[in-house]
Amino acid sequence: MLGPKGDLAAAELAFFAPALLIGLYIVFRHGFTRQMGWVYIVILSILRIVGASATLNMAATNIASTALLETAAITSAVGTAPLLLALMGFLERINTGMEHKGVSRLAFRLLHLVSLAALVVAIIGGIDRMDSNASQVSTGQKLSETASMLFLGVYLALAGIALFGVANVRWILAGEKVLMRACVLAIPVLAVRIAYSIASAFANAGSVFYFGSVNVYAQAFMQFLPEAIVLVLFIVAGLMTPKMEKHQLYQGSRDVEGQKVEMISGPTQESGYAAPSYQQGARSQTPRSIGDYMPSRLIYNAVRGQK
Repeated sequence: MLGPKGDLAAAELAFFAPALLIGLYIVFRHGFTRQMGWVYIVILSILRIVGASATLNMAATNIASTALLETAAITSAVGTAPLLLALMGFLERINTGMEHKGVSRLAFRLLHLVSLAALVVAIIGGIDRMDSNASQVSTGQKLSETASMLFLGVYLALAGIALFGVANVRWILAGEKVLMRACVLAIPVLAVRIAYSIASAFANAGSVFYFGSVNVYAQAFMQFLPEAIVLVLFIVAGLMTPKMEKHQLYQGSRDVEGQKVEMISGPTQESGYAAPSYQQGARSQTPRSIGDYMPSRLIYNAVRGQK
């Protein structure tokens, strides 16, 4: 018998192993950039497989080595970051399709930096909390608390961006709406996962959420189950969302009548709506010399498409 923790580890392996394979397929289909948040599904699956393997090994052999305990605890502690980064990537992709109606891209850059900082702090805190020195353990708990608060801030910001997208759904590309639904459905589920991270960070010895000895049922229903639900939502969205192709649009060019055409960089999709594209060979009709202002020259340039 493996015991409750061993059974949970086996269930995690049974779920995350195929999730990893499907995630890899989706990543190769959509791309590896962070705006394509499926790469974080792969990262989370790898973390969970490593952690579950360590736990399963301890349950099967009844030998709890320090290395295995640290591996299981640390991979568990950093699971929040990939989920938030995946959600962030999807919302950024959707926001790109909304063009000037979306949120400033600077907001996503700042949130990405905060998420990475929280991830680093969480890793360091997890390592320190597994130390035998009481001072290091105390420092590690403070770092874990800081990381959990940073994750909470990122989560609230992303929830706000998702609600903004819902309020402006008419500007979302048709092919992105399945992805938008997945993001909205993931928000309340992620709240449970964030609550688990905060409880684990602030818990003291003897608590069911205490780091390194979390109650197996709390871990199952507040960590594994929310992660599984969110991954299923994102995987289904990845399979249903068309691949996004980037095309370059040049800002500030003019049409043959000399009228300014607003152009931005935006996505095109296999289905849905996209900003109108212009041939890259089209050239600006802006005159470059006094002679070019002559009516005959303007007409000639308009016909020939030359500057």
